[in-house]
Amino acid sequence: MIKTGLISFLLFSVCLAFGQSGEKFVRMSKEGLYDKTPDSASLHISGASPLIIFSDELGSEVWVSPEKKCVTMETVHAPVAEGNTAIHLIWDKVGGGCDWIGIGFGWEDWQPKDISGNWSKLSLSLKVRAVQGSFTNLPAAFAFEDYSGVQTYCGFKLKQASGRFNDSEWTTINVPLVDFPFVRNDANLSKVKQFMVQLEGAGDIYLDDLRLITLQ
Repeated sequence: MIKTGLISFLLFSVCLAFGQSGEKFVRMSKEGLYDKTPDSASLHISGASPLIIFSDELGSEVWVSPEKKCVTMETVHAPVAEGNTAIHLIWDKVGGGCDWIGIGFGWEDWQPKDISGNWSKLSLSLKVRAVQGSFTNLPAAFAFEDYSGVQTYCGFKLKQASGRFNDSEWTTINVPLVDFPFVRNDANLSKVKQFMVQLEGAGDIYLDDLRLITLQ
């Protein structure tokens, strides 16, 4: 009986100690799948490091319109701007008779990305290189889609490019996110689903190093 009483006393003391400071050790909450942005995305967005949309592989996060007569996409090992591979993209919307073609990137494993706190200080950055020759205009529009289905577009403008597109070097495109009409479209920037490129006309390019960076 003495041993049983001693054990009961010790157990009671331990429970009492945790009960007095339980808030420091136990905190339970109920969250849905998309209630919280993944830690990796939060750290990239809020810190100095850029958020990478694409740099290497064409995994399940990357898609292209299925009409192969209008657009094809593959990875190549040269030339590359970042990592080990780049995207080789060929398209002809009019010649293939397609109504809409494009590519998309659901980076961070399709988890919702929260850029609502500092989107006005970010810029979309991507690198483009001509496969052969050179050109000035890129017939494309860029878009972000949230998880409610709202798509917000911004068309390519010459001022966004660091120079003429050519086959000897990479040209950088920078699009400040303030150029996207997010507010007018009532976009939910706390749950961004994917980044997309809508393709017009025809083209044959290399594409690499897509990311969000802080404005300089």
